[in-house]
Amino acid sequence: MSGLQVIGAGLGRTGTLSMKQALEDLGFNPCHHMEETFLNPRPNQKSHFQDILLEHNKEQALKALYDGYKATVDYPGCMFYEDFMKMNPDAKVILTVRDSPEVWVKSVEDTIFDGHGTNSWIFRKIHLPIRTIFLEGPHLLVIRKIMTKTHGVDPIDPKTDLAQMYTDWVNRVKETVPAEKLLVFNVKQGWKPLCDFLGVPVPDTPFPRANNTETYRSMETWQLKRGLLKYAVYVGLMSAGAYYSLMKFGSSVWE
Repeated sequence: MSGLQVIGAGLGRTGTLSMKQALEDLGFNPCHHMEETFLNPRPNQKSHFQDILLEHNKEQALKALYDGYKATVDYPGCMFYEDFMKMNPDAKVILTVRDSPEVWVKSVEDTIFDGHGTNSWIFRKIHLPIRTIFLEGPHLLVIRKIMTKTHGVDPIDPKTDLAQMYTDWVNRVKETVPAEKLLVFNVKQGWKPLCDFLGVPVPDTPFPRANNTETYRSMETWQLKRGLLKYAVYVGLMSAGAYYSLMKFGSSVWE
């Protein structure tokens, strides 16, 4: 895969949307983020993620999903940082972090892992899969399976210690990325450490601030409305087809 210059190894909800905007402002454009899987999906992306899950032609699947991007942040890309390092040996790695594991847990429980805060079997086993498949995107169900495989725990399971999961991930990245290629970065630090690490000039514009919890919920509501509309159209077309078939062929049965 050519062109990937910056590899984001930070988990979701570590300022990754702000990082996407910052990296694109610095010229590392386009930058992949989870939102790309909804807004600019690659052809057959669910099948490619399935190949990654099963480790079947994984490198080819990653190329199909990420070729053309100069940078990647957030889930799902952060889970593949070691693969990206092998495929792009000159790329630099940025580990975005929050102030503490507890701050990160509060953020994800309010957003991407909202099922973790409930013990409801119905929510986790019925509501969440239905919401994912019909309203968010069937590819996301596969990505969640990759998350569980990568972390060794299910982030949605209420029994999972998310603070420990976060800590283990941060330590894993620090242990596996050479120090000279790694920047541990909190978006609160602003432009200078990021630009120094990447060897680019510091912009005279404010560092991007994006996707707080309220913004995330607004985006999620929009995605759900879009999904409901698509589902309503699908049901409408199926109903119309069934009605047409009944009217055309059903009457002959009674003749």
